[in-house]
Amino acid sequence: MDRVEQVRRVIGARGLSLYRVSQQSAQTFGRTSRFYVPHNLYSDVTDASLIPTVHQLLALSHITNYRLCDWLAVFGFDLDLIPQLQLLAPRSRTTLLDSSVYDVQAWLPWFAEREPAAPVPPIAPLTQFLAPASPRRAAELLAQGKRRFLYGKVGESDLHAFPQLAPGSIVRVDAEGSSELLSAQASSRGRLYFLEHDLGWTCSQLVPLARDRVLAHSPQHPCAQMEIKLGKEARILGVIDAELRPVWQTPHARMPPVPSAPGKVPVRGSRRTCANVQDLLRCSRMRAGLSFREASSMSRWIANRLGDQLYFAAASTLSDYETLSVPPRHLQKLITLCILYSIGFFDFLRSCDLPLERAGREPIPDDLVPRAAPNSPQNVPVSSAERGASPPGGFLGSLVSQWGEVPLFLRSSLSELAGLKKFSVSDVFWVGGDNRPNHPWLADATFVAVNRRIKRPVESPALPFCQQPLYLLLKRDGHYLSGPCSLVGGDLVVPAYAGGPSGAQHFRNGIDAEVIGQITLILRRIR
Repeated sequence: MDRVEQVRRVIGARGLSLYRVSQQSAQTFGRTSRFYVPHNLYSDVTDASLIPTVHQLLALSHITNYRLCDWLAVFGFDLDLIPQLQLLAPRSRTTLLDSSVYDVQAWLPWFAEREPAAPVPPIAPLTQFLAPASPRRAAELLAQGKRRFLYGKVGESDLHAFPQLAPGSIVRVDAEGSSELLSAQASSRGRLYFLEHDLGWTCSQLVPLARDRVLAHSPQHPCAQMEIKLGKEARILGVIDAELRPVWQTPHARMPPVPSAPGKVPVRGSRRTCANVQDLLRCSRMRAGLSFREASSMSRWIANRLGDQLYFAAASTLSDYETLSVPPRHLQKLITLCILYSIGFFDFLRSCDLPLERAGREPIPDDLVPRAAPNSPQNVPVSSAERGASPPGGFLGSLVSQWGEVPLFLRSSLSELAGLKKFSVSDVFWVGGDNRPNHPWLADATFVAVNRRIKRPVESPALPFCQQPLYLLLKRDGHYLSGPCSLVGGDLVVPAYAGGPSGAQHFRNGIDAEVIGQITLILRRIR
């Protein structure tokens, strides 16, 4: 179906014609306003450079009572690409991510419990516990969460985050009770907090000094510690309670630069309180640590990723946007700004004083908007009912209960985070029962992703133990083992680790044990 026919069908589903929509937009917003929908819209939409503006799409949403994000999808804009590319873009500074799920009507693959077997082993393939089930709506899965978590990406220059976290890791922030936890100094020792200050965000341990004063420090880098006055120089957004750490790339050999300490400017520059779009863009760009030239270069990366050069923004264009009071004419540029500066799409529109309360509330039906459903599995032996319902005491139900929510905004980024072309549940292994792991990164880990194409350990003698590549081994007795590994002669050698089993472990390669693959991604709790 071409775009003109699709727009005609969506409007027709409300018993309207384009002529009537144009009349209503003139009556409601004024013929000379930005919200006016021209009667010759059909002739314009065939040209990608003449796609309606966000004002006109908001008018279409209001008149048809269909959601704005669905109207954007009709014209080829998937808003869920914003959090995906925010997350994947290289960042020098730690960033607060947009973790929104824009299309809550999207169909997502889901799982059901397999028939329970023996006691849960310490390490096992996730497919041993879960089987594919009927797809679920994103809204249905979101309703199961507590909706209290924030998410951030650790920047390469956030020295206070190391060594507990790694550059490029995705962290989850529990926004509840952080102040109370900090006040109990004994219980807060060693905890990591997510701080917001006028220059951005940082992950750090905190030592209470006074009622409103704390010391941010890194145990390995005491020279980087800094004293902060809460409420004026910074505020605590929450406690970091989980990390998703990519480990498949070779760690940087150089030491990250020491970040600048928060200045003495009050936190009124928070993007949550920016008065207008100029302040929002300027503040967000400074917090991202980007010059106009660097932001322009990153926009080229976005344009190449999305295959549309309209997403590219020259440095002069980005400078001009910080003097405007309205959104860019092209929606591609608006989306680029959201990705570059980690701004939520609707936060951007609110800063432009767009009347979002007048947007439609109903989803466009699946047959009128591109919203494909994953194929439902056939003949899968599961213990739960149709549609993948999981009992509260089952493996899946317990996981959802323990973690509080499923971070659905990550779903399209897992392949790149794990370094796998086609990420699937068969690449995931449960390691939550391993109480004596062979590596510090695996302490309190719940899941790992494994690249099963790598069957031979890579020698990395120049790297310290904590940065050695990790592998998953299958022993002759059917049990799994995870940790660093080297091939010495014909033996697989797992070195000793202070927190793991005593002594190095030797296995005859292919006889006593074999390498299943290299661990590329770790999901672990931060306690």
